[in-house]
Amino acid sequence: MRLKMRSAATLSVRGTGIRHLVPAPVLDAVIAIAIAALGLASGLGARAQHEHMPRAAIPLLVLMGLVLYPRRRFPAAVLAAVAAMVAALAVMGANLGGSFLAVLCACYSAAVYGSRRLVIALFAVAVAAVLLIGVPQAFGIGRQVTHAVPVPTILAAAGAALFGLLIRSQFSARNAQLAMMAERAEWATAQRDQEARRATLAERLRIARELHDIVAHHVSVIVIQAQGAQRVAGREPDRARQAMADVERTARTALEEMRRMLGLLRSPDDAEDTGTLDVAHGVADIAALAARMAGAGVAVTTRTTGEPFAVPEDVGLAVYRIAQEALTNVLKHAGPAHAEVHLHYGEQLEITVTDDGRGAAAVLTGTAPPGAGRGTTGMRERVAMLGGRFAAGPQPGGGFRVHAVIPRPGTRPPATKGAP
Repeated sequence: MRLKMRSAATLSVRGTGIRHLVPAPVLDAVIAIAIAALGLASGLGARAQHEHMPRAAIPLLVLMGLVLYPRRRFPAAVLAAVAAMVAALAVMGANLGGSFLAVLCACYSAAVYGSRRLVIALFAVAVAAVLLIGVPQAFGIGRQVTHAVPVPTILAAAGAALFGLLIRSQFSARNAQLAMMAERAEWATAQRDQEARRATLAERLRIARELHDIVAHHVSVIVIQAQGAQRVAGREPDRARQAMADVERTARTALEEMRRMLGLLRSPDDAEDTGTLDVAHGVADIAALAARMAGAGVAVTTRTTGEPFAVPEDVGLAVYRIAQEALTNVLKHAGPAHAEVHLHYGEQLEITVTDDGRGAAAVLTGTAPPGAGRGTTGMRERVAMLGGRFAAGPQPGGGFRVHAVIPRPGTRPPATKGAP
């Protein structure tokens, strides 16, 4: 940022409308040669008019113009050289009219391009010249000084220096404004990038939750059904075949849901016709979910209280996924158990899933299904996105309880910006 500000300041101070058309070195060379030519013409003209102009003064007038070429890079040295040559002309008693433009250009350049110390010294000298020489001269005091020192040249130099300082202050103000605008633009860009990262992270978390809920639920059901089929394969082959048929049906359902999920991730131009697979699950699908869980060995009762009302798709999907994840945990951890899914429509929409199994202390024998341990976090994130409350834990009398409260549509507070 500092480098950008410094570059902007340099361009603003050293740049003019002409410089955009002509390179600075070329422009400086033209100015130096022009002032040198004018000095030469002034010296020759003074001699032609029989004014006091020694021959040695003419080369000084030419050199005074040429020395202005590096005025941007070495303003202090150029000012000192011009001042020394003006003093030499004054000692010779030469007419100083030919040095007028060189003095103005050197003082102006020192004020605009000089260092802070040079600017302060130049300002002090200019103010002193105006107060000690210019003001008394205006009131007719000290006219004899004019014969001793080149008062017009000194006052012109002071005026050029003060004008240069004014221009420099204008450039500084513009530089500050440009720097502030650049900083604001950079801040806005950083904010946009941050918002894009937040949106990307939120989308990744949403996809991760969906994939976890789809994969973990169906894979858990498949594992339980396959374990049951293995246990009864020798004694009850018909029951084992039925269990494997349930495994096939559950796997097909998982594939369909995965295909629907991938279809939602495709761009509209690449998306294929997915038919009814684009329809998200909702509250109405909880009964079918309970029936599938019953086929996997968990007796599930569904109960609805209150006056049902329409819920948005995101709320319906969240309620369905909470019921799905809670029942999956019952299947994995509770052992032989009975579960209940209770939906209550009131001032808020509440879903409660309870079971009478072994609770959180029980673990599934064998290898844990993929995604184990992330389900509660996913449910909590879903409810938080909807501005609701979530709680999960063992019940005092045994079993486990999952409870979520989601604000009624139209009364939901806005989600925290940047929340996943």
